Amino acid sequence: MTDSKQYIPADPPTAKLKQQSFQSGLVTFAAQPLKLVLGIAATAVLARLVTPADFGLIAMVSPLLALVDSLSNLGLETMTVQQQGLNHRQASAAFWLSLKVNAVVIAAMVAMGPVLAWFYDQPALSGLTLAMAIGAFSLCLSFQHKALLKRQMQFNLLTGIELGALIASTGCAIAAAWLGLGYWALVLQVVVMQVVQSLAYWVSCGWRPSREKFADEDHSLRTMFSSGAHLTGFRFITRIGMQMDRILVGYISGATALGFYDVAYRWAYFPFMQIYTPMFDVVISSLSRAYSDPVVYRRYCHWGLMSLFALCMPALAFLYITAKEVLLILLGEQWLPAIPLFRLLLIAMFVGSLYRVTKWLYISSGQTKRQLQWGLIHTPVMIAAVAIGANWGAYGIAAGYTVGMCVLTIPSVLFCLTVSPLTLGDFLKAVWPAAIASTTTAAGLFALQPFLTAAISNSFFRLCIEAACYGLVYAAIWILLPGGREAAAKIIASFADLLRKRKA
Repeated sequence: MTDSKQYIPADPPTAKLKQQSFQSGLVTFAAQPLKLVLGIAATAVLARLVTPADFGLIAMVSPLLALVDSLSNLGLETMTVQQQGLNHRQASAAFWLSLKVNAVVIAAMVAMGPVLAWFYDQPALSGLTLAMAIGAFSLCLSFQHKALLKRQMQFNLLTGIELGALIASTGCAIAAAWLGLGYWALVLQVVVMQVVQSLAYWVSCGWRPSREKFADEDHSLRTMFSSGAHLTGFRFITRIGMQMDRILVGYISGATALGFYDVAYRWAYFPFMQIYTPMFDVVISSLSRAYSDPVVYRRYCHWGLMSLFALCMPALAFLYITAKEVLLILLGEQWLPAIPLFRLLLIAMFVGSLYRVTKWLYISSGQTKRQLQWGLIHTPVMIAAVAIGANWGAYGIAAGYTVGMCVLTIPSVLFCLTVSPLTLGDFLKAVWPAAIASTTTAAGLFALQPFLTAAISNSFFRLCIEAACYGLVYAAIWILLPGGREAAAKIIASFADLLRKRKA
């Protein structure tokens, strides 16, 4: 049997945890510019080689993929990272239980292919769903290996795997699109990335599951499974509500309209997800280890939340003001009908970012049951909002989605904080500097935009000038706000401390 101590080490002490957390965050952020360039380049090429209708076909399968992802692994990947103590037997039990669940889930996904083809009146969806199931199942096989690498905070390795998979999938997709394969190029982009990542996780993590019998009376194991089930229930329920907008757009307006909507949605969420996704694993690993000390936990929460909002809020506000230029340069003229949808969904993301970070607090504190309870409130409201908006087509659905997110965000934060060591004051302290600085700077750019448009005719050059000016003004306002200089000084000191330790 594999030595569990080699791959499931003891949790680090607080002093070392601080250094590991900061270094892990630094690594993941350092890779983001390269991911950003690759993602933008791939989108710019594929948007000109593949039609909006082809993007719409992939978007018709996306809600099913989201539901499959919520059910796969029974939430045990996240619980493996969150668990305060973990041994080889528990990791193996989680692997084999999730394998049984995943086999059923993927089989159901394949069976849903013909149903989707009938529902949307698109026969191609049967084969497309089958192909996407291959990639989804490959990730299911490697979830525990990935979780153990996260638990060890091996984010250098994880980042390298993600970059390699991104390069491979991008190359395959562009080649396929160049050959005229249409939506199959987009399928390859997803499947190749998933398969490459799965193989890399298996090779990189030496842990292998054992087939020994497990004691039913193991309390920690039962707690782990229970928390994972609650997390799975929350994901499944909320994703029904969050995916209903795309289901309705595809059903009512067809593949082309859904293509516009889905691209607007993905690019509205792009700035937030580029920061939130790499931070998620680092933050969950750090907060889970620090939860036993409320003072340390609150301090880590403050820095994690402040860092996230300081980066994503200005990006979202900037995109709202420059939406036309961004879509024209990035995707081309055929995508300009997506601009109104893009702006509406940017508002939803700007406000809804406060709701999404509650996931950090629920998971790190083991409060997944309460998270599920909120999901039972959230989902009916979101479904009702987009259903009402459906009377006005795709734009009405986007408006309904945005209104739903705005109405639910504050209650969701208050509901979460009632069981968290973090207070409402702590939360607002992390949010308000970024919110004030980004909206103020965006208002200034909006006032100057007519003059910049008249002075600079080239859209790309003008966008670069706008971005540079916006970034400088935003940073200046953020630093001048109360506590801004102190926060900047601490960030610089953390970088300097990390460099000294690495040299030593």
